[in-house]
Amino acid sequence: MEENSLEKLILLVKKEIENLPPKCKKTFVLSKQEGLTNIEIAEYLNISIKSVEAHITKAFSILRKTLGNKTNGVLFLLFR
Repeated sequence: MEENSLEKLILLVKKEIENLPPKCKKTFVLSKQEGLTNIEIAEYLNISIKSVEAHITKAFSILRKTLGNKTNGVLFLLFR
């Protein structure tokens, strides 16, 4: 994959993250970009751990749907 097309793909992923529902986006960003654990996120947002898990699962589901399977590798690279 060319560097240019990888950059475009990363920008596309970031744009789609911005389009997530607010609670999904907040939870996803805290987990994947800030590196907080589900327990830390639950305490920070004052929600249950199950809610945190549901938001993250929903976020990945939405991203896969909007971006297609070709982005799974990019999602993995960006958010390990």
